[in-house]
Amino acid sequence: MYLRERALYETWEDLWKKGYQSPYFQAAYDEKSEMTDWSISDRQLFVQSNGRTMIGQDTLGRLHFICTPHDKIYAIPSGGPDVGGQFKGHIGQYYQNDTALLLGKMNYEIELANGLRMHGADPSSNTWYLDQFLPVTASRQEGLETKVFSLAPVLESESLQVSKIHPLPGPAGALYCMEIKNTSGTTLKGRVKLSLDQKFVNQFEKYGECFEDYTQNPYRSEWDQKLLVLWHPEACAAIQLLDGTCEGDAGNPRMYVPFELKAGESRVFTTIAAVTPKRDEVHEALGMLYQHTSLEWVNITAEFWKDRFGDMRTGIREDKDMGAKYRDMHIRFILDNFNCLSFDSHGNLLTNWQGAPSHSLSRLWGIDIEPDVVSVMYVIPEIGQSAMEYLAKRNVPRFSIYSDHSIFFYVAPLVIAGKYLELTADQSYFRENRDVTSRFQELYEGMLKAKHPDHILFSSHYASDLIVFKKYDYGANVKCFYALKGYRSILKAVGEDTDEVDRMLKQMPIDMAEYMEDDGPFGKQITGGNNMGENREDHFYVGDNLYYYGGEDTATVMAPLYGLYDLDYKPYVNLHRYAQSVMITNYDPEFQTMRELHFGMHPSATGCTLRLGGSHTRKEMFYSLQLMYDRLDETGSLFWWPRATNKKRCLTRCSQGQGAWIQQSTEQWLGIRLHGVEKTLILQPQGLLTDYSLKNAKVGAFRFDIEYHEDKTGTEFYVKNNNACEFKVELNIRPYGTGAEGELKKETVLLQPEESAKKHMDPRGFSVREENIVSTECRSLGNKEMYFGPYGIVMPKLYSDDCNIFLLRFVMGHQERMWKNVKVSIQVPDGFKVTEKKFYYWDYQPIFESDTSTSDIGDLEAGKHGVAGFYISMPDEFAGDEAGVMLSAHPFQVPFGRLEEKTKLLIEGGQTRELAPVKVTLEAGGKIKRSIEIPVIILKSETYKKKYDIMYHD
Repeated sequence: MYLRERALYETWEDLWKKGYQSPYFQAAYDEKSEMTDWSISDRQLFVQSNGRTMIGQDTLGRLHFICTPHDKIYAIPSGGPDVGGQFKGHIGQYYQNDTALLLGKMNYEIELANGLRMHGADPSSNTWYLDQFLPVTASRQEGLETKVFSLAPVLESESLQVSKIHPLPGPAGALYCMEIKNTSGTTLKGRVKLSLDQKFVNQFEKYGECFEDYTQNPYRSEWDQKLLVLWHPEACAAIQLLDGTCEGDAGNPRMYVPFELKAGESRVFTTIAAVTPKRDEVHEALGMLYQHTSLEWVNITAEFWKDRFGDMRTGIREDKDMGAKYRDMHIRFILDNFNCLSFDSHGNLLTNWQGAPSHSLSRLWGIDIEPDVVSVMYVIPEIGQSAMEYLAKRNVPRFSIYSDHSIFFYVAPLVIAGKYLELTADQSYFRENRDVTSRFQELYEGMLKAKHPDHILFSSHYASDLIVFKKYDYGANVKCFYALKGYRSILKAVGEDTDEVDRMLKQMPIDMAEYMEDDGPFGKQITGGNNMGENREDHFYVGDNLYYYGGEDTATVMAPLYGLYDLDYKPYVNLHRYAQSVMITNYDPEFQTMRELHFGMHPSATGCTLRLGGSHTRKEMFYSLQLMYDRLDETGSLFWWPRATNKKRCLTRCSQGQGAWIQQSTEQWLGIRLHGVEKTLILQPQGLLTDYSLKNAKVGAFRFDIEYHEDKTGTEFYVKNNNACEFKVELNIRPYGTGAEGELKKETVLLQPEESAKKHMDPRGFSVREENIVSTECRSLGNKEMYFGPYGIVMPKLYSDDCNIFLLRFVMGHQERMWKNVKVSIQVPDGFKVTEKKFYYWDYQPIFESDTSTSDIGDLEAGKHGVAGFYISMPDEFAGDEAGVMLSAHPFQVPFGRLEEKTKLLIEGGQTRELAPVKVTLEAGGKIKRSIEIPVIILKSETYKKKYDIMYHD
């Protein structure tokens, strides 16, 4: 091997034998994904990136796409009217760059001399990430075993450094390989053929439409000696099957390699593909890719990730598999988020995709970039500089009528700067880059313009693509608090006075507690925000009579980690219990998470991370982690809208949720909090993990060995300082049997370079109290033994645009003895039809037969939510968009709900009139528990829109 050090894998056999294959995340052959998942971001793909080029391999063993970003960054409309242009932007989208994407669906075919033909993968195949990063599709076929894999490699660590994040990014290209092993017992002869679609996509934003409909053909396809070159003014691809024969017209090429394999022999076939925005860039990429064999490139990239992650093991005493699976999820989330970042060859950040790949190609979506970057900085801290420099210029839209357009996005550079200093202690960067430091001072001054005149509270109009509900939003102020801490750290780094910022940081938690907390069903809780009596005349924000917690609010859950208070702060704990109850208007008991807005919308993946992050006891954490695992797709990724067991991949991978969870996973569940400037490492596990081992693990710019074990006999820590400087290590242990509860016991040790310490700390008891949410619901709804009714406000539609099918679901809870054989029956008005919706299952096309239906729930124990769901088909005259059907109110809202009012079903369309009611009966054990009628009101469009607007803002 042309490598200076001993390779991880000397041979291919060594790689397949020693490389890690997750037993939890792998996917079977799925030829239907393209038929049901029209957007490339929804498809069953195993994605990998080197920071420059992103690739996606499907379960058919095809290199589905390769893409490399353009260097040109341009502004897009951030909201405003849709003028019908080729592209537009949402409120939280400010900038993007185009991308050169080859939708090649590149694949291998094997032709044997005996006349048998087969693809590189077949329905017997399995696909997984080898060593967490390398997509591999393996099949056993007639007399053959095949492994198809693809790789966008990183650079060699000892190569000439041209990038400030060396050895990232890698070259603008990838390798696509197939190993064939002869298992026939005799010699096999034949040839391997390579084929691909010659299709490019460069600028695209249409979610829910077929990606292939927007491809473009190359302007020219030509042979250039051994290369097949596809050229378009916005993209160029140069493809070579190594050792291959090239024949035919370049528009319909024949590329193949003859082979002869004796019994038991194997051979790897390699295709090299460079994809760049310009024709004159492909040879530079090829020049790097030709440097090594495919096995060498796999070793180089595997060594890079092994160096970054170290050796990691996690355990949960209640469930061994859950504990081992946690490690794989943690690493997957970081790699997914790294895949979202695109750099130029010098290491300058070009964009942050919302997911990898995203439905909006290469477009920055504001609220995602900060949690994405921070999550990756734990293992690749050097990207922090590029992210700060990128955002310092692009944290405000080109045009907005609001100076406080999105405070989340505005303070993102300061949040990243604060975390960068914690993880690297690199104060010199701010001293040596005064242009960046000066820009941060401007950002601080801009924050002051959004500050309340009398209190340390900051306003915002939007989070990302949604309003913040109240002018002084709680999550926004959590981010501002940490941004101020980040700015204070910068001031200290450059030797400037911090008195003003110190005073603000001292007062801000007091003001937030006074104006953003109040009594709720579980006790004093965070309310979500406060309008402070301002801006009610423009009807922009939600009214004051609403406690809310947005399903996309990944800021509020960070408050303890940012230092606002501890994890057992009662208003914080009570907020997260409120967020699991039907008393908040956007909790969805079928999805068991919050939907995005106070009136509904999608069951957001961030709702999963909020539920898990806000869990307080071990029992809550255990159930919420199981729920999170159930929402992950086969690759281990969390997508934005996991709608059902059979529809987990909706929109794109959720970089915001995955990034926020990595922060919580690292700093709460692993309990690793680093203060690099002070050379202090705090170890304070307060999650579900009871064991973990990290060998030579990177924590930002520093390295440690850390072992943690907790059981009835006590807690043990082992820490080794693998750095060249002294570190103070604080060991904090919780009482046995707790999650985030209980008083911590602390010990401190001082470790010199290469020094280690092992500590045993005796166990302490604690009386764990579990909250009965259904009991609190019943009490808050009028001291009832049970409740039953429809929930939510805006009813979900089967699909967007012109749809006449909506979901109507009912929730129930009780404090009685076990309910046996629970059923909910429904009858809809004449002209309507109804059919049952199975729990957490998505019917692409429900079958309707009549105006009645029954949902069989089974047994329902006390203290649990039961859900009965139905699809309702309306007459075609009522077909409309996703906002066209709503309840007049959420019937269980506490506080401020009008519980005595009868909930109505409001439908947009036609003349105002009342139809026959929806009749619903709840039955348990053969007895009727409750019968209700829901009036159905048709409203003409103008009237409906007014009611919708009142609901949205009041």
